[in-house]
Amino acid sequence: MTQPPQPYPGAEPPQYSPLPPAYGGQPPHSGQFPAQPPPTAYFGATAVAAATLSSVIGLVGTIGFIVAVIRMIDNPSSSRLLSTGIVGALYLAIAALAVAGAIGLFKRSQAGRICVLVGASLAVLDIVVLMIVGLGSSFVRKSAPPTLQMTFPSGFLWLIVPVAAIVLAAHRATGAWLLPKTPPTPYHPGW
Repeated sequence: MTQPPQPYPGAEPPQYSPLPPAYGGQPPHSGQFPAQPPPTAYFGATAVAAATLSSVIGLVGTIGFIVAVIRMIDNPSSSRLLSTGIVGALYLAIAALAVAGAIGLFKRSQAGRICVLVGASLAVLDIVVLMIVGLGSSFVRKSAPPTLQMTFPSGFLWLIVPVAAIVLAAHRATGAWLLPKTPPTPYHPGW
C-alpha cells in the first residue's frame, strides 16, 4: 500500500485564528501581506467645530473693527486716534484670519487650519491684554471706561471660544481629516 502524498513543507494552508496572538491566536504567516491598520473614519467633527468657532471669532472681530472705525470717525482729533487705529487693525486682522480659516477648514485646506490657529491666537492675545488693561485701569480709577472693563471673570468667559478653536484646530483628528484623500488603486487581475 502506498502512502498519500505529503505536501511540501510550508505548502499547507496556514491556520488562522480569530484571536490576536496576545489572546492565544496564532501570529500571521510570514508570507502574508502586511497587516493593514484598522480603518478609522474621520468625519471631520473637530474641523467643523473649529471652523464654526472661528466664524464666531470672525464675527466678533468684524464688530470690533466697525466699533473702532466709528470711534475714529466720531473723534478724529482725539489723542487716542493712534491707539484706536491699532486696535481696529488688530480686529481686522483677527476677523480676516478667522473667516479665511473657517472657509479653509470647510474646504478641507491645511492653510485654513493655520489661519484658524493664528487668528484664534491673536484673539487670545487681545483678550488677555484687555483683561490686564481693564484690571490696571480699575485700580487707577474707580470707574474705568466701558471698553476697558474686561476684568478677569468676564475675560475668562470670553477666552473659551478662541482657546477651544485652537485646541480643535490643532487636534490630530482635524489634521487627519484635512489630509488629501488618495483614490484607491485600480485592481488589474493578472498583473
